[in-house]
Amino acid sequence: MGNVNDVVFPSALGTLRDPSAVHKQWRTVRSCLKLDWVTSHTFRKTLATLLDAQGLSARVGADQLGHAQVSMTQDVYMGRKAIHTEVADVLDRAVSK
Repeated sequence: MGNVNDVVFPSALGTLRDPSAVHKQWRTVRSCLKLDWVTSHTFRKTLATLLDAQGLSARVGADQLGHAQVSMTQDVYMGRKAIHTEVADVLDRAVSK
C-alpha cells in the first residue's frame, strides 16, 4: 500500500499515524538524546523567533502558527528584543552592598 494521504511520515501502512503513538515515539527519542526539554512548543517558539528575526510581522507569525490574535503570538511566542543593561547594573549594586 502506498502513501494514501501524501504525508511526510506515514505509518508503515502508508496511512496517518496515531497521535498517541507519535507522542510516545517522540518522548523515547527525546529521552535517548537527552533532549527531554524539547517539545512541539519549542519548535513553535523557534519558528516565531526566526520569523521575527527576519523582520516578518507578528501578523505573519500569527497566521503561520494559527493564532487568531496577534497578541498571542507576541506575548507567548516571540522573544523581546529589548535588553536593559541598566537592570543588571542595579542588581549588581544591590548584591555588592
